[in-house]
Amino acid sequence: MRKPNIDAYLTVIVRDKNGKVVYRRRYKSRSFLEGFLNALAASFSGNCAFGSPNLVVGSGTTPPKITDTGLTNQIGNGTGPGQLQYGIDCFSAPIINTNTNTASFSWSKTFNNGSGGNVTVSEVGAYANCSSPYSGNTYFILHDLLPSPVTLAPNQVLTVVYTITIST
Repeated sequence: MRKPNIDAYLTVIVRDKNGKVVYRRRYKSRSFLEGFLNALAASFSGNCAFGSPNLVVGSGTTPPKITDTGLTNQIGNGTGPGQLQYGIDCFSAPIINTNTNTASFSWSKTFNNGSGGNVTVSEVGAYANCSSPYSGNTYFILHDLLPSPVTLAPNQVLTVVYTITIST
């Protein structure tokens, strides 16, 4: 019998300008952060409603710490040198498997290199926004360094997918 658990997996996919997959890797995320628990506690206590989630990428190389509040060096959204065009955050419906007592959902976003030069991505992170009638908080909930940085040539598209899995 396995232990109950919550896990996150990070999948990184790079497509060329024609949509052909040129790179694909899947890693176990090791970096739920303090912000994850703070956001969960705020939600459970009825003090907030979630909205506007945000996956981000960066070029930092500092190992994640549980108290991180953002990426080491977030890559800007745009078409200027060193920037990527951020897509929208997408979520899959939860998938529940009663035979294995597991459930999961995926959270993804695309990042297009329209900068005209190479852009290297070495870290990935996720924010959850929590609002209440009185205030709003943004929680940095996940932060991962890629085992190997990914360099996007002009017109290549990076897709980042976090898959959150629970088991009993």
